[in-house]
Amino acid sequence: MSKEGRSMIRVNVLPNGRLVLPAALREKLGVQKGGHVMAELIGSEVHLTTPDAALDRARSIFREYVAPGTDIAQEIIADRRNENDREASDRSAQGKRS
Repeated sequence: MSKEGRSMIRVNVLPNGRLVLPAALREKLGVQKGGHVMAELIGSEVHLTTPDAALDRARSIFREYVAPGTDIAQEIIADRRNENDREASDRSAQGKRS
């Protein structure tokens, strides 16, 4: 591995287009045979990660925009209830005009 924590591993492309991930790479990713990896195309590079690592990354990005201690689920529920109340009020007002 280089200083940046990167390593280059040769991956073969079979005639049918499938990639063969060597055991060393699967081991580093913690992926079992038959498991899954996420592939992201960045420019002309393909970056592989596990679904769990991708979810952890998404959670990390999400946390940057949510204040500590915020219960986002409760905020979303409250927003939906308020929206539902507004829509019900609008329907009621339209019904009175008809």
